[in-house]
Amino acid sequence: MLESALRVDEAERVSGLSEVDRVVDVDAQVQETPAGLLARMDESSGAHRVISLTDMHHDMIYAGPSSYPLYEYKRTNGGGEPVAAADVDDSIGAAELADRAGDVGVDTGVVNPTLNLGLSEVNNDRFAVALATAYNDWLLAELDGHPELVGNAVVAPQHPERAAAEIDRIGDEDDIVGVQLPASGVLPPLGHRQYHPIYEAAAAQDLPIAMKSTVGNKSFGQQYWWAQSFPEDFVYQHSFVQMRNVTSLLFEGVPERYDVEFVVQGAGLGFVPFFTYRLDDHYLELGYELPALSQLPSAYLSESFYWATQPMDQSGETLPYFPAMVEMVGPENVVFASDLPHAVTDTPETAVGRLREYLSADDIDAVLGGNAERLYDI
Repeated sequence: MLESALRVDEAERVSGLSEVDRVVDVDAQVQETPAGLLARMDESSGAHRVISLTDMHHDMIYAGPSSYPLYEYKRTNGGGEPVAAADVDDSIGAAELADRAGDVGVDTGVVNPTLNLGLSEVNNDRFAVALATAYNDWLLAELDGHPELVGNAVVAPQHPERAAAEIDRIGDEDDIVGVQLPASGVLPPLGHRQYHPIYEAAAAQDLPIAMKSTVGNKSFGQQYWWAQSFPEDFVYQHSFVQMRNVTSLLFEGVPERYDVEFVVQGAGLGFVPFFTYRLDDHYLELGYELPALSQLPSAYLSESFYWATQPMDQSGETLPYFPAMVEMVGPENVVFASDLPHAVTDTPETAVGRLREYLSADDIDAVLGGNAERLYDI
């Protein structure tokens, strides 16, 4: 019954990816390395000295030990045999990313970091600022000569004033279309007034703010340290992080105060209808505790928040769970994301295949590219 109710008329459908006007991927990732960041740092700085002397770069600097290889396809030789991590070049720059994006049908990729998704958990705020600045300079150099790619600049939430200054420093660069505010492990959560300089700077530069979490960090200390495996941590991490931060942003009135749009990455769509209902329900029940809001939380979500599709998380090709989620969230607030270049990614062709019988051609165009074009002004 649900499936038949969702279907659109044949005349309103697209036949395949070739009929989509433009595919914009809001969550393509480069893989920056500590060595690449060091090359962009002041050699006399404390951050440069510490990082250059540290062997376990990810664990010791970004505080995220994990047994999971970031890019498993790079950890095998030509015959499929595993390769030791020490023998793998983890660097994935703009050229390789552009090739991979083009191969799957992405026309424009909005580039995000990998290592620096753990930036919020760097325990020295000066180091965090230095890492963000180095990454942004590295990213601008990487994007040069790749018109099919644009980027989100990373900022360090540990030092909001310096983060705002970084937005001002590079906000006018043609290749920078947004801000990446790493969502994992931020204390306090992102609605707190201490982050207001970041939102003020983003609003002044007319840059949307993307938020993506990472896995294997101390985002939820108790849960992480008691997780017995990477999958146990991975199942809930992304959606839990996003729900905590978005609730904070809304109930502390950030969308009421600042004209900023937010892109929620990496958590999919499945939790969003339930989450929206809970926000509205608790606002209606306890609104006297939330004086910063002048309308329902769902109204702010509709006006200022976009939800990235990845991961689509649909069991089977024939069940319409994913298109049902798109309809419930609203096609006008959904943006396509692949999570390239991970070994398991969502492709535009798969997204169109799952949506074509249930969404109109106009809605598919919006989800696959139109919404992101407008959001990022590209």
